[in-house]
Amino acid sequence: MEASRRDFINVAIGGMGVIGALGVLYPIVKTLAPSAASTTEAKVEVDISKVPELGVRVTSYKGKPLFVLKLPKDLTIDKYQVKKEQVNSAGKLNYDLLKGHDVFALIGVCTHLGCIPLWKPEGSESVNAPYLHCPCHGGLYTPWGDNIGGPPPRPLFVPPQKLEGSKLVVGEPGFVDKLV
Repeated sequence: MEASRRDFINVAIGGMGVIGALGVLYPIVKTLAPSAASTTEAKVEVDISKVPELGVRVTSYKGKPLFVLKLPKDLTIDKYQVKKEQVNSAGKLNYDLLKGHDVFALIGVCTHLGCIPLWKPEGSESVNAPYLHCPCHGGLYTPWGDNIGGPPPRPLFVPPQKLEGSKLVVGEPGFVDKLV
């Protein structure tokens, strides 16, 4: 059977239609796919010897801000009025997970609407100790990320982390085994 001009035109138009459909679908699929930063098994190493006491080092972990805090050893949760009913995914307060460690990392994203909290090492009139304050809607967190005020429904997330000498390695199991 011999191909006619009409058959050729039908195949050409069909091929252009397929190419056009792929041209429309590709950006949609690319937009919906997770970003490369969030899919990589990120590992962040922070030299904690360069973080001063009551200091915070801000870096990035899987595309989100990461706060590495260094607290005085004598700072305890007793200075805060913690909302004890608001616990992390492990069913605990972050303080219970992190106590005994004066250097640790928190995901720096407010659990209310995703704003970035500010570190207030000097405290304030309402909170007479260091704390994290989300300026968007007034969320207040202890230095361990537990809720002490405002609308956030849960504590800040704590990524897996371990200490290796003078480095805090975030993204590998250690004193925190998984994201909570």
